[in-house]
Amino acid sequence: MSIMDTDYSSAEDFTRLLEASAPAIETILQASGLAEDNRVRLMQAGYAPKEIFDLTDREMDALFQSGVRALGGGDLQGAQDMFAMLCKLDGLDARFPFALAGTFQLQEKFATAGKLYAVALGLDATHVDAYLRLGECLLAAREPDNAREAFEVAVALVERGHGAPELKADAEAMLALIAEAGSDPAGPA
Repeated sequence: MSIMDTDYSSAEDFTRLLEASAPAIETILQASGLAEDNRVRLMQAGYAPKEIFDLTDREMDALFQSGVRALGGGDLQGAQDMFAMLCKLDGLDARFPFALAGTFQLQEKFATAGKLYAVALGLDATHVDAYLRLGECLLAAREPDNAREAFEVAVALVERGHGAPELKADAEAMLALIAEAGSDPAGPA
């Protein structure tokens, strides 16, 4: 069992859950009067909340920076709330789930953080730092084999021109740590 496991045994199970919940959501929208709301109609048509509320990239960046400042100032909950809101406003910017994952990692909620890092990687498969942080979560969850894979991908990406050289050094240091723990008769930590 891995921290990356979901409660669904297959994609089909998840799809069935979504399909089963659609009528209930539609009923709630109708009962609340939201079905006629233009913003709801735009979301149903596929527009992101960022577009519906006419938020510019500059405004989104400013909101992101306020989350970063909150985190830097020790306001973990404020940062987490800001990054969660940004994920809802624009689900296609890898920075937002990456930053949100970091707040969960700081709280040692490694399963949640790992899944959010995976979301960030789904949006940007060359995000070397996300592979590093995912590897850290997997290592903290005592999954050295899965962590090794994440660190190896990080090394390979830097070698192919993605990410800074120091990220490769960080990944290699983590790989050495895993190798050292694997040679310990007591086994990996």
